Amino acid sequence: MVDQKKIHNQCLSSDPKERMHALEELKNFFSFMPDKQQAWNDLHRLTSDEDSYVRDSAVKALDFAFTQVPDKQQAYNDLLRLTSDVPDKQQAWNDLLKLITDKDHDVRSSAVITLDSAFSDVPDKQQAWNDLLKLITDKDHDVRSSASKALDSAFTQVPDKQQAWNDLFRLTNDENWLVRSSAAEALGSAFSQVPDKQQAWSDMHRLINDENIFVRISATLALESAFSQVTDKRQALNNVLRLTNNKDHEVRSSAAYALGSAFSYFSDKQKVRNDLLKLTNDQNNSVRSYSNHSLGRVSIFMASKAETEENYKKELENAIKYFETAAKEASCDNPAQFCLPFYRSFYSIIFKRQDAKEEVNKYLEEAKAVIENSKGKKQLQKAVQYLAEALKEVQNIGNLDLPGMRDELSFYRKYCDYAAELMSCTDEKAPFATEVLRKAASSST
Repeated sequence: MVDQKKIHNQCLSSDPKERMHALEELKNFFSFMPDKQQAWNDLHRLTSDEDSYVRDSAVKALDFAFTQVPDKQQAYNDLLRLTSDVPDKQQAWNDLLKLITDKDHDVRSSAVITLDSAFSDVPDKQQAWNDLLKLITDKDHDVRSSASKALDSAFTQVPDKQQAWNDLFRLTNDENWLVRSSAAEALGSAFSQVPDKQQAWSDMHRLINDENIFVRISATLALESAFSQVTDKRQALNNVLRLTNNKDHEVRSSAAYALGSAFSYFSDKQKVRNDLLKLTNDQNNSVRSYSNHSLGRVSIFMASKAETEENYKKELENAIKYFETAAKEASCDNPAQFCLPFYRSFYSIIFKRQDAKEEVNKYLEEAKAVIENSKGKKQLQKAVQYLAEALKEVQNIGNLDLPGMRDELSFYRKYCDYAAELMSCTDEKAPFATEVLRKAASSST
């Protein structure tokens, strides 16, 4: 039985360590608290604590409590959002907005993370949408970035989607380039929900000519994520191909990345391959790296569609070659560095009949070295373990026929691409800002 009175008293203690302990109890046992309103009030009070560590921990506990609680109408292990137990959901949202203005950066950063999950539980979604629009103009980078991410998912829940699109596009005219960049990112994710897609495509394409380089990069990646929804794909392809000749190497890198991600939607696939091959001779090493990475992805896709085992093997070999070149050309962490060890081991098991245990150990060693300094290390570790298990399964299946090999590769291709793109560039001279690459990852499935 949870001793809520003891936990409440610890929240009022003058000792920060006791207040921290109380926070852990609230986070771990919130669903078992007899008086959830009291528990929520204690948690909320500590978000204004004089100790910044307590405030930061309180916000993180608030995040945990806000999103998870046992679903009493289903199995005991099912989880529901805490707002199903918090009486005043609108007040909870308002409390969250206040935390985002906290003077301590860590508190603000922890608070903004909850915006995405909290939005669906807010009664007045139009007001909540307006709140997010204000936050995207905040001077703090983390607040802007999280607000932009929250806008992505919030867009699907706003009643008037055309007005919501107009709101986002209005922000692309803001005098602050960081606001314009964040708005451009949000437009890409919102594209599938907007009624007038042709007009939306035109709106997005105009941003490619923005005076600021990062706005142009964000717009290019937004076009890539929206490509599958565009009616006139030929015109869309021409728009992206023109970007491969842009004077800014960052935009050319973004275009090369976009071509690799959207390749399956192009009718003239050979033309796309030829344009990517031209970019491998670009004077800038980042452009060459991302072009080779996209060619590797293209080859994996073509292998998954191959009509003969000979072509399957050839395309897989080509992919490995392109990934190797991309990894060598990279000036920072590149997705190719993550893809390469997996596909190399996959090839050895399928065609060289190498022992899976040996290949899995080799893959794990290489992959872990690649992700060691990545900001997405925690998520990538799970991906590495999953793909390692996949390699074992490939050998357990035995001798695969061509359809079987295609199916296996097609499945792992999507997973590997998504996981690889979680890697963030840390080099300040890299073609993508961290937040832009993060957006690219989330739109690549």
